[in-house]
Amino acid sequence: MEVKLGKLEPLIDKRTIPLKAIIRAELLPELPSSYNIDESLGGIEDNFVFNNSMYGDCVIAARAHQTLRFEKFEQGVQIPIADQEVIDQYFKETGGRDTGLVLLTSLKRWRNEGWKVGGKVYTIYAFASVDWKNHDEVKHCIHLLGGVNFGMMVFQKDLDQFNANEEWQLTGSNGSFKGRHGVYLYAYTDEHHDCPHCAVGWDDKGLICMTWGKRQRMSWDFWDARIDEAYGIVDNRNKWMGESPVDVEKLDAYLNEIAGTPPDNGGCFVAGYIKKLGKKMAKGLGW
Repeated sequence: MEVKLGKLEPLIDKRTIPLKAIIRAELLPELPSSYNIDESLGGIEDNFVFNNSMYGDCVIAARAHQTLRFEKFEQGVQIPIADQEVIDQYFKETGGRDTGLVLLTSLKRWRNEGWKVGGKVYTIYAFASVDWKNHDEVKHCIHLLGGVNFGMMVFQKDLDQFNANEEWQLTGSNGSFKGRHGVYLYAYTDEHHDCPHCAVGWDDKGLICMTWGKRQRMSWDFWDARIDEAYGIVDNRNKWMGESPVDVEKLDAYLNEIAGTPPDNGGCFVAGYIKKLGKKMAKGLGW
């Protein structure tokens, strides 16, 4: 299928809070060997391209995929997100041109302005940068924080594998560099799986993302080689005090120092999700 790329080169902002700066590692729960957000939510119907075959709107498309999961948990139903709503937000942020977006800048707008879906404005409470080379940190974001919103470099070999319905894995040749892409990550597995497209010696440990209308697997080696930025996102800090791996007081101090008093937006995917999973689960990060 025809696909478009549209994530621009990463913006380095020294104010961005790293996840490790606000985590109490001693309170982190044990990670399950595999975790899939869609399975935990009882299933998500998602084969949406969100017009990323026509426009370079991948950053907003990734946001839409993640919003589907946030609101499935929060509201108990899957909300509809129309292609036009994704395009409207994309062109709002680009100023009406198909130029692509800086992921970090778009996350800031998601937090400060929100985006309109089905007549309602959805915002996020905060976000923090993820050390993507730290695989446990990535897994905790999937397990506890509703996934990872990330950016990657794309080469011709990656597009060839995607179009052949193969998993993303490193080979001897990348081909030419094609650009950068914004993607949503929602699952990891350390367990065996049957895959007719896997090369000999394929490592069963891997990740699953949602992009261009497909659930796309990738190896950890591929992840390490391609990712150029990654973020954990939450909706709201509602009652995230107490036995939390996240130092909420430190988080709020960062937020106040960096961007002023954070908005008191309603609804919280993570707060309710953590209550359901157990009191020692992580609850909130970012700015």
